[in-house]
Amino acid sequence: MKNLAIFIDSKNGLITESSKRLLDFASNWSFQNGSESIYVYGFELVSSDMLSTYSSIKQYTHIKIPDLVNHSQVITPLLEEIQQKGISQFFYVKSLLMDTIASSLANKLAIPLISNVLKVEKVSAGFHMTKSVFSGKATLTTEIKSESFLVAFSKSFSMELLSNPGNSSVGQTEITLGKDIQNKLIENHPLTGSIPLPDAAIVVGAGRGFKDPSNWGIVEDLAKELGAATACSKPVSDLNWRPHHEHVGQTGVKIAPKLYIACGISGAIQHLAGVNGSRKIVVINNDSEAPFFKHADYGIVGDVFDVLPRLLNKLKSH
Repeated sequence: MKNLAIFIDSKNGLITESSKRLLDFASNWSFQNGSESIYVYGFELVSSDMLSTYSSIKQYTHIKIPDLVNHSQVITPLLEEIQQKGISQFFYVKSLLMDTIASSLANKLAIPLISNVLKVEKVSAGFHMTKSVFSGKATLTTEIKSESFLVAFSKSFSMELLSNPGNSSVGQTEITLGKDIQNKLIENHPLTGSIPLPDAAIVVGAGRGFKDPSNWGIVEDLAKELGAATACSKPVSDLNWRPHHEHVGQTGVKIAPKLYIACGISGAIQHLAGVNGSRKIVVINNDSEAPFFKHADYGIVGDVFDVLPRLLNKLKSH
């Protein structure tokens, strides 16, 4: 039997949507592939009730990391716990912090680390890992014969769920990385906005079709009405019309929401590379030949300054 570790993200004590999907996948993975126990790790305190619906989860461990610690040099407490529990398989959704920690773990444990994974399948000789390459323009399937590995899932990873009912009593513990290092937080600059782009279920994106940053009010109003995050194309952030953390695309944030509404965005391949994990794409553009329409589930040919107010009024009337 192999034990499985899941590293999750949370915000203000609530598990992010991408991590919930990972927990669903991991629970079914355990059910299908005979993992004995699932150990969950995270960087905030979360309630055991959030994890108790997964029958295979045994424990949640809060990892405390002092500010400004060199993460790659201080993973010894985590490594010792992993080895003590006999954990040999690791899943997480890509993030800057986890990429840093995971690369050190893979090196210390001498196991393969596969990144940008979309799908994992058990085969007779081992495992097939399908990963995204060339900024989402193609996929590559890698065969892993080892029973031990570390998988960094893309936020747009796919999963097949089976019925796996049951509840568990999840224990709580805590470890501190780099606890002997003296640290001082110099500055903290949190991003504004109520819904972080990578975790948003709905995203409203806008491009140069809005002509001027002063016209963004209708985009923000629509996002607020839908409970969505706002995004923009690269030219918009380059012009400083919108903050750079809203830039979605090949060199910006990559998203995988349930719904992406692209307003006044032509659909250059660099932008598509950041949104092609979206489950449904709606495009609004006055150019019927815009490339984005070829990739849309639904399209509206029309002026955004006409379509969006009408759409907003319709939403408010229901």
